Amino acid sequence: MISTQQSPTGAPTTTLGARLGQAAMAVVLTIVSVPLLLTTHRVELAVLGADLPAGLLFGAAFQVVVSLFLWAATGTRFPVLVLGALWGLAAAPFLGQGAGGGVLLPAELAGQVQLSGWIVQGIGIGVPFLVVLAMTLVGRGRRLAG
Repeated sequence: MISTQQSPTGAPTTTLGARLGQAAMAVVLTIVSVPLLLTTHRVELAVLGADLPAGLLFGAAFQVVVSLFLWAATGTRFPVLVLGALWGLAAAPFLGQGAGGGVLLPAELAGQVQLSGWIVQGIGIGVPFLVVLAMTLVGRGRRLAG
């Protein structure tokens, strides 16, 4: 396939080597993201008597930053899609019932619903796809306006 699509740095983004490099970046960041989000999703911060879900907020912000980094570093949406697609697969070994709880499908511990387990999975998988959607809509808006 011959393409003239290039990143902001002028390097081609659709060659096989470029795509493999982009996928490798996404795999490495997925490997970092999964344990980070899974271990911090239950962290809460008490502020003025209210418990804020600091771990979930951190996880969402982290996924947004990682997604934007992948897009900015490569100039393409492909690695962001890889991040979203691989996140659930990489998290799968940590899902299920365990002695210490954790992220569960279904998210239930001793009959008590663990909503943060479902939410962190939605963050891990959904945020990269939402970032891609936002990038696509912004790009289309610029093309239509310009």
